[in-house]
This record gives sequence, structure tokens and C-alpha cells, in this order.
Amino acid sequence: MNGTDSLSWGVDAIPPVAFGILVLVLGLIWWIQWRAARRAELAAAGPLGRLIDVAPLGRDILRAALVVVASSFLVVALAKPRWGTAESEVKALGIDVAFVVDASKSMKLTDVVPDRLGAARLEIRRMLDAMHGGRAAFVPFAGLAFEQTGLTADLAVLMTDLDNFRVEDMPRGGTAIGRGIAQAIATLSPEARPTNAPDPDEYEKAIKPFEGAKHKAIVLFTDGEDHEGDALAAAEEAARRGIKIFVVGVGTPQGRPVLEIDDEGRVTGTVKGPDGVTPIFSSLNVKLLKDIAATAQGEYFLLGPDGLGDGLLRALGELERAEYATVYQDLSEERFEWAAVPAVLLLALELWLSGRRRRR
Repeated sequence: MNGTDSLSWGVDAIPPVAFGILVLVLGLIWWIQWRAARRAELAAAGPLGRLIDVAPLGRDILRAALVVVASSFLVVALAKPRWGTAESEVKALGIDVAFVVDASKSMKLTDVVPDRLGAARLEIRRMLDAMHGGRAAFVPFAGLAFEQTGLTADLAVLMTDLDNFRVEDMPRGGTAIGRGIAQAIATLSPEARPTNAPDPDEYEKAIKPFEGAKHKAIVLFTDGEDHEGDALAAAEEAARRGIKIFVVGVGTPQGRPVLEIDDEGRVTGTVKGPDGVTPIFSSLNVKLLKDIAATAQGEYFLLGPDGLGDGLLRALGELERAEYATVYQDLSEERFEWAAVPAVLLLALELWLSGRRRRR
């Protein structure tokens, strides 16, 4: 793959090394001044001073300058300058995203037009259209979760699966957000180390080529109802694997009664409470959704009657830029030897100048 030739730096090592160079320069200045003072003392002491071979002051200054310049080159070498690109093949450039969609009956409520699930579909299509490369997956969940569409770069396939999916297709009712997140983690990280791996380091090395994108994200669409209570634990596992969760709360705080839907997708009434009369309401659980996003180092967004806005698109765009920067950083060629070789030569010259000449 070819990229534009640009100079880049690994700046992590610069601050401590630059501080060391500053200390070295100050130390050399002190040393030169101390040597000059000692020479003056020896000259004033009588003939003994003339018996000691002392290099001219100019040579000391030259040697000090050589050390400073050589050290500066070493700082540049330690910064790992990169220029040009190495020959490499990039099969998929972009982020890996799993769209986790709540498919419980409460997602058929119409406090968001056309309904909660329909609004989530429209936003996912908008994000897929904005993706520049990369792969995406579709994971629906209700009382359980499954991978409807695995990670694929063919986003049209995912759009088709998303459009054809129905709430009544879910084999179990209820809402288990933790199961949806856990399934998305398994989809994004098939290389997850098994607990019985005999040598964890060797295992990690073996699966390295199959990790996919370095920057991965889960986009969770839900109204926040959770009947199992393990969502935060799943979010902690995502954070441990470096997967950000962007949570989209779908609905309104006021909510609507949960609809009763038959196998054909027709609304037959509303779900009643234990008394058989009072309808059960489904409202947005903002606190839980914000806690999930904060735990997984993501962000929370609201998809309400006024739409979603562009905040989520910008967040995914920043993640894509980070992925591009990482990939091109890996592809660029290190040129530290351009600075290391002159540093070694200058230090060798300084060592040669430090030799004493013989006096009769």
C-alpha cells in the first residue's frame, strides 16, 4: 500500500532525553569553567603547572560542542523518525463496529417516529453510508442475543439483514442488555484468549494477525430496560478489551405502554401488570445507559422525537481517523539510523581529540 511521504515522530522518548541533554550541556559548561580555573591555579603555583600536559581551551570547547551535537542526534534517533512507507498489504482499512440493537417488544413503541426500532434502523443506515472502509456486524438481542450478521466489509449485506429483521423473530422475550454486549464482544474479538491457554504470551502472538482493526466499537441502540442486571459487568469486559461502547438511548423519559404483538407482527393490545388491568410502561432508563457508556469509555446519545443529530457520526469519525493514523504509522519506515550514525561518528571524533600528546 502506498501513502504520502511525511515525516513523523515517536515523541514519547523526547522529553526525558531532552532533559538529560540539557543537564549534559550545563555540566560541560561547568566542567570547562572548572578546568580553566584549575589551569590558572597551577600556573600560579610555579613550575609544577608547566610539567602537566594541558590541552588548549579551544580544544575543550570543540570537544564539548561535539558531545552536545552528537547527543542531539541521539535524541532525534530515539524519537524514531519515520519517512516514506514500507511495502505492506492492508486488506481492510477502517474500524470494526458491532451494531447491537434492542429487539424487545418495547422497541415497537411510537414515542419516536416511526417507532423505536424503525428509528434505530434509519440511524444505522446513515452511519453505514458514512463509514469509510472497515467492517460492521449486526447483533440483535431481547431475552437472548445472537449474531445476525458477522463482521463484514460488504455493508449492503448488513443493511439487508437489518431491514428484514422483525421483533417477532426473537425466540425469547425480555431484555438482556448484558447478553447483547457480550455477544458483540465475541463478534469483535474472536481472538479472546481462552482461560485454559497453556502459554498466554504464545497464544497472543499466534492470534495477532487475526485481530482486525485496532480501534473497535459497539454502538448500542436500546431504551435501557434490563431484566438481568449484568450490563455494567459486560461493559467492564468491553473496556478491558479496549472496545468503546457508544450508547444510543431510543425513546422518551415519559414512555408509552408496552405493546402486545402476535407472531404475525400485529399489535393485539398492551401488556398488563400483575393486576391484569394496569398497562406496563416502557420509558428511557437514562442513568443505566450513561453508566454503560462511561464504563466502556464511550459516549451517550439520545435518539428522541427530534432525531439523533451528528454527535455519534463525529465520534465514529474520530475513531476512524485514529485507526488510519495507527495503520499508516505502522506502515511508515523508521529512519533512526540517519541520526544514529552521525552521532556515533561525532562521539568517535570527540574520543580521538581527547587523547594526550606526548611531551619531552
